[in-house]
Amino acid sequence: MGSPLGVLFANFVMGIVEREVFSTTRKPPIYTQYVDDIFVFVRDQRELENLEITLQRVSGLNFTTENSVNGQLPFLDVKIEASSQDFKTGVYYKPSNPGLFLNGNRECPS
Repeated sequence: MGSPLGVLFANFVMGIVEREVFSTTRKPPIYTQYVDDIFVFVRDQRELENLEITLQRVSGLNFTTENSVNGQLPFLDVKIEASSQDFKTGVYYKPSNPGLFLNGNRECPS
């Protein structure tokens, strides 16, 4: 999305899609969306597949799913870890991250 308005338009379109989807489908207990990423907590795989199919049918967009591995799932550079009682969060580093950072003093001199 090259335009500064891209995020605004994406959230607007997804809001319309979600309103139509959840007028006929039960909304999951945890459902959050930012641009083209959706974090959802569902009871089982069948419920996730039904939600994916409904979102695709209403929007005409293709959706892909990613399931948690060992109770962990990266979402928008945040590592979300589910326990039996709550969620814990931390920073998610992609496997391709070389661990290099910009020198802040060089980029923003005083």
